[in-house]
Amino acid sequence: MKKFVISTLIAVTFASTWVSAETLTESQEKQLIEINELLRNNPSVIENLHESLKQYVASQAQFERVKEQSYDWLYNNPNHSITGNPNGKSVVINFTDYNCPYCKKLEVVLAQLAEENSDLKFINIYVPLQQQQVAGIDTNSALYALNVWKQQPKAFTQVHDLLVAKNGRHTKQSLEAIADKTNTVALLKTSDEQQMIIARNYQTFTALGLGGTPGMLIGEQVIPGYMPYDKLKEVIESEFSK
Repeated sequence: MKKFVISTLIAVTFASTWVSAETLTESQEKQLIEINELLRNNPSVIENLHESLKQYVASQAQFERVKEQSYDWLYNNPNHSITGNPNGKSVVINFTDYNCPYCKKLEVVLAQLAEENSDLKFINIYVPLQQQQVAGIDTNSALYALNVWKQQPKAFTQVHDLLVAKNGRHTKQSLEAIADKTNTVALLKTSDEQQMIIARNYQTFTALGLGGTPGMLIGEQVIPGYMPYDKLKEVIESEFSK
């Protein structure tokens, strides 16, 4: 147990941020001194820690490589829907799923932040992990939203809000009800192009090392999972004030 606690403490310290010797803060300098003391007093954990750090460095390198290779797909792709200010300079990549309860909870937070900061732009990368197919209909919530965004963009905000408002997973009945209410029934269909977009989204999502939705890229930070309003506002203000 003692070995596990020490390894976890050190892993968390390094995983909290990616730093170099030239950019260590006063707090990080203090942490390194404490880590050094822990290792001297517990030499048995060094071997496992060394391997863990090698794996962490390798994963960071892969993340940066994938992020660079996927930059245009994520940030400059008209196929992805946008909430907030379409012309905003403070861009947040939001990996999301309309069937995920925490994604829907996060959407409420994002909407509040967008109201308070007119420069925020949220790019939605649909990764429908919770539901690939909906019984009885040739689409799902992600494919339907993509279709509305491209074919009938004026209806997107209303469709998006209704998709978020639905408790639980979407069904044939819920999608048809939303489409009927927003006059988008003709868009309840799937195309090869939409399928390819979702497939590329999923490929990018996994290559970045993300394992579940929601997930966000905010400046240089990766936020895996839901984050409450206060903490997310702090991250956004910190990243976009640089």
